[in-house]
Amino acid sequence: MPPSADTTDAQVEAGLIADVGRGDREAFRALYSRYKIPLFSLAVRMVGNSSDAEELLQDTFVKIWRGASSYDPGESRPFTWVVTILRRTCIDYFRRKRTHLGSTPLLDVNGAPPEIHSRDDTRRATQDSEDSSLLRGALAEVPASQRQALELVLFSGMTHIEIAQRLQEPVGTIKSWIRRGLLQLRTHLENSAP
Repeated sequence: MPPSADTTDAQVEAGLIADVGRGDREAFRALYSRYKIPLFSLAVRMVGNSSDAEELLQDTFVKIWRGASSYDPGESRPFTWVVTILRRTCIDYFRRKRTHLGSTPLLDVNGAPPEIHSRDDTRRATQDSEDSSLLRGALAEVPASQRQALELVLFSGMTHIEIAQRLQEPVGTIKSWIRRGLLQLRTHLENSAP
C-alpha cells in the first residue's frame, strides 16, 4: 500500500499487517524493519539479556506472521498489537524458565552460585547494558504518568483495569496513556537507532 500525504504511520502499519496476513513477504520485511528496534529494546528490558531477547523477538515475529490475518485495526493500534504479542511471548518465556529452574540446582556443591564467564557473556553483558541504557533514555522521554502506566503494563503483567485501580484513574485514561506512551517510546527508540 503506497502511503499518501494523509496516511498516518498507524494506517501504513495496519495496511502492512493486512498484507502480511495475505502472505506478503515484502510487507513482512517492511513491518520487521519498522518494529525490530523498539521491540528488541523492550524484550531486553523485560528479560534482562540480549541473547534471550533476540530469540523472543524472533518468536514474536513468527507469531506476527501467523496471526496477522486475525489483526483487527478497530481493536488496537498496530504497534500496541505487536507489543502485546511480544509481552505474551515474554510471559511464556518466564513460565517456561520458572518450570525449568524448578528442576535445576542453582548452587554448586559448596552452596555458592556457579561462576561461569566467557567472552560471549562479557560481550552480551555489555550489549545488554547499552540496550538497557537506550531503553531507560527512551522511557525518560515519556511523561511520568504515561511512563508509570507503560511500565506497569509491560513489566508487571497488570491489566488496564488493575492499573486504573492502582493509579486511581479511569480505565480510558490508562488506555490513552499507554497508547501515547508506546508511540512516544517507539519514536524515540527509532530515532536513537544507529
